[in-house]
Amino acid sequence: MDPGLEQFIAFLDRNKIRATYGAVADAAGVPHRSVGRLLGERCPRASWVVNAATGEPTGYSELAKHPDLHTRAEIITTGDDLIRRMKREK
Repeated sequence: MDPGLEQFIAFLDRNKIRATYGAVADAAGVPHRSVGRLLGERCPRASWVVNAATGEPTGYSELAKHPDLHTRAEIITTGDDLIRRMKREK
């Protein structure tokens, strides 16, 4: 996983909440299309980043998805919201 995404993935994993690829891209300041590649190997920890239309991580098998992925219905959809939540947690 790219170190630039680590803080965002750690936050999502800690709070067991999904965020869209676009939200993570905007928060990290990277192109939307590069997020999947920057996440690296498909694994449960990276599966918190999801497609906005489906709410699912793109191309992940069921085994590669985090078992708590659907614990919360809420999905963070903007980079601003993701950053705001992270600041509140500190």
